[in-house]
Amino acid sequence: MAALGAIQEHFSSTPMQVQEAFMQLELIRSITDLRVPALAFANARSLTRQIHLHVGPTNSGKTHGALVTLSRARTGMYAGPLRLLAHEVWERMNQGTISPGIPPRACNLRTGEEVRTVDEYAGLVSCTVEMADVTRPYDVAVIDEIQMIADPQRGFAWTHAVLGLPAKELHLCGEASTVPLIQHLAKLCGDDLHVHNYERLTPLHVAPHSLYGDLGKVQRGDCIVAFKRSTIFRLKEQIEARTGLQCALAYGALPPETKSEQAKLFNAGKLDVMVASDAIGMGLNLRIKRVIFDTLSKWNGTETVPLSLSQIKQIAGRAGRYGTSRDASPHGLVLTRHEDEMDILRAALAAPVRSVTHALIQPSKQKLESLSFLLPRSRPKEAVRRGNVLQENSMSSLLEEFHAMADLDAGIFAMSDFVSQQAISALIEHRGCGLLTHAEKETWSNTPVNVRDERAMAWVGNAIEKYARGELVEFEACAKDLGTLEVEEAVTQIAADAEARRKAAKSTQPLAMWVQQDETILHVDTLMLLESLHRSLTIYLWLGFRFPLSFCFRHHVAERKRRTEASIEFCLEVIRIRRAQRLTYLGRDEEAKKLLQKHIEKRR
Repeated sequence: MAALGAIQEHFSSTPMQVQEAFMQLELIRSITDLRVPALAFANARSLTRQIHLHVGPTNSGKTHGALVTLSRARTGMYAGPLRLLAHEVWERMNQGTISPGIPPRACNLRTGEEVRTVDEYAGLVSCTVEMADVTRPYDVAVIDEIQMIADPQRGFAWTHAVLGLPAKELHLCGEASTVPLIQHLAKLCGDDLHVHNYERLTPLHVAPHSLYGDLGKVQRGDCIVAFKRSTIFRLKEQIEARTGLQCALAYGALPPETKSEQAKLFNAGKLDVMVASDAIGMGLNLRIKRVIFDTLSKWNGTETVPLSLSQIKQIAGRAGRYGTSRDASPHGLVLTRHEDEMDILRAALAAPVRSVTHALIQPSKQKLESLSFLLPRSRPKEAVRRGNVLQENSMSSLLEEFHAMADLDAGIFAMSDFVSQQAISALIEHRGCGLLTHAEKETWSNTPVNVRDERAMAWVGNAIEKYARGELVEFEACAKDLGTLEVEEAVTQIAADAEARRKAAKSTQPLAMWVQQDETILHVDTLMLLESLHRSLTIYLWLGFRFPLSFCFRHHVAERKRRTEASIEFCLEVIRIRRAQRLTYLGRDEEAKKLLQKHIEKRR
């Protein structure tokens, strides 16, 4: 622990200075004491909360009852894992479509990138878990996908909400694997726990055999799941070539709005097959007849590893969704592409649920700032003028020191994985010009950027530098020379030219059919650049809520984000239509006509 060594060097050996050193070490011990994190939430501890834990497999209706209770409450909050889910609940509350007989309720929306105020006096709010307000009392609060409490990167937000929400009724929805852990947490908080178990609304069966590797056996209503972006596009091409069916796409890098649109087209039968990543495991309501695993392993960033039992069960459970209109059978089917993995699938689905053992926690902003003041530091004049004192410790080293010194109940809690924060911290130290305060560093370190996206990380680095210099941060200035703006502008122009040709011809055919053949940039690599641009735009909006004076062009960026989403959907449409055009070129006119007719019907 480098920090303790630095403190010892900081003091000489006189009795008074030794005593001062011990006092400082005692303060550090107090700050890093996380053994009973529930005590940090006085408002919640003043209540004996009624915690209702709704557990069951996918497609069991476990969240529905909690949402009905929320819709009838005077004040309440829904906290979900995804902006897409928060938006869906917000929309359903305001439209009165939670359940028959329940009228519309004014409900506000709050996510990291978006705030929508329907009524400033509304009693209900729908938010992402990270945005849950633990200072406001509620009659009812609903926390969805409670098994995420064990997620190494985001689990701390679920723990924070479970321990801290001052709600008379707290409804937790998720997997049965969380029951023992929530029992521990409820006891720790002095709350009453009620466990509600749910069964699937439609049975789930393992198919007798796999596809035997033959993608020609893929049927309408199927969802084939893969775990690499390149594999997803390859499967799409092969399925469309072998079957003549049209594929929808859903994977993590697609904007939530685009995934939602693809899901709607699939559910309506306008697209035949869903080719997706594990993104379908959460947040998308899909009418799937069969779930087909392309493989039962995935790359974790370091190596290829088998899917966990929880991942297999969650994804497989999407088959046979309740209310599906395209499934004539009363159950869902799950299978693999290759026969050698069928036994693994059967064993995984038959295996008992493994209990979630730990809730993830991480130090609060206040604790990190207090620790930073106790460690050796410097006071540059520029930082003092900005309202705080810059600490010479990087956020990365501060997190490492806290992790090393933290005292926690290892039987219940575990420390968060700070990999993302540490990667961003390196950018802060390199591009921050030594001008950021501790509070600013802490906020920047939590920027929701995919650290594997080099262009998005470069954009963040440019934004840090401009912010540190006190400039008004313009999105385009930070994106200069990254190649993403130019691609989006080119795609927008191609779409505009196609629209002009369609309008001149007074045609109602899909826009993609009016793109000229010599427009060669509309391909998968272009789509990747557009996805990276969309991530950067989303980050700007996130920063705009935290640094509104510097990131003050939010309306312009929000409009550009919508335009980028339209460009992504247009690019997907062109990629699909060019499949039909290639068939015509190869002399397969009948197949091409069928594909084009489906495309026209889809756009109606």
